Amino acid sequence: MCGVADYTYRLADALGIMGLEVVLEEPSTWSLEAARAVRRRHGGRPDTVFHLQYPSLTMGNSLSPAALPLLLPRLFVTLHEFRVFSLPRKALFASHSLLARRIIFSNSTERGNFQRWYPWSGSRLDVVPIGNNITRIGGRVPGPERLVYFGQISRNKGVEHFLETAALLRAAGSSMEIRMIGAMTDNDPEFRSLVHGAVAQHGIVKRLSLPADEVSAELNAASFALLPFPDGVSDKRGSALAALDHGLTVLTTHAAATPGWLRAVTHPVATPAESAATIGRMLDGTLLRRKAPELLEQEMHARDWRQIALRHVSLYRQAVG
Repeated sequence: MCGVADYTYRLADALGIMGLEVVLEEPSTWSLEAARAVRRRHGGRPDTVFHLQYPSLTMGNSLSPAALPLLLPRLFVTLHEFRVFSLPRKALFASHSLLARRIIFSNSTERGNFQRWYPWSGSRLDVVPIGNNITRIGGRVPGPERLVYFGQISRNKGVEHFLETAALLRAAGSSMEIRMIGAMTDNDPEFRSLVHGAVAQHGIVKRLSLPADEVSAELNAASFALLPFPDGVSDKRGSALAALDHGLTVLTTHAAATPGWLRAVTHPVATPAESAATIGRMLDGTLLRRKAPELLEQEMHARDWRQIALRHVSLYRQAVG
């Protein structure tokens, strides 16, 4: 349930495959003493770098991350979603802006937000995109047309948009397969009742809490993904990256923060009626399904975990020689 933890484990695996020794430190409580203990265990080796992934579940409101540049040599930090940090959280990283070896962001927008806060930090800032969190296993599987929603099933994720689109498709006579893949993370009885009712009424198949290989199999067998994020798709949306990497035609919402490459490779939709109409046009052949395939291949290559690990190794070598 923690995207930062998932990112950390995948990066650690990719670095390990490349031959680096990777130690994951996950203190149950973040404190100055916990940071000192990490230094005692690892700080004596000149070929060691320390890399903080922030925030993750156990950090809470601890102030200790602000002291890490003073306690740990050769410190790197990746800030996930800096733009949504509270003002006190943003202020924690003044010391990093002066002393960290590198501060890494997933896109240039996040880097720009940080640089506006700390204009002197420019030479320390880098962008390394996040990777696909569902590794593609095998290739596309031929079969009937299938529409999927993939991700957390809760309010403010576009689920209502998806369900209304399914209702419109059924009302228009469509018999295409419709599936929901992900995890039910909302305990609100009213929302759960809405989902269960729509699933039963419109013949939607739910595939919940699947292991990664089964998720990949589901995506390989699908035609379209409808991912109507209320705040727009961005390159931090792992479900969108996974769907694109598996060859699905992705319909999603565009917003001011949507990067140009995602605008180019996805189909913009704003309402369920527009989603149903767009799918209908692609089914009858009056609208192309694949957009900018060469750009898509280029961007997905950059988000391969090996490429992400190589970029990190390059940065680390600058610190340790």
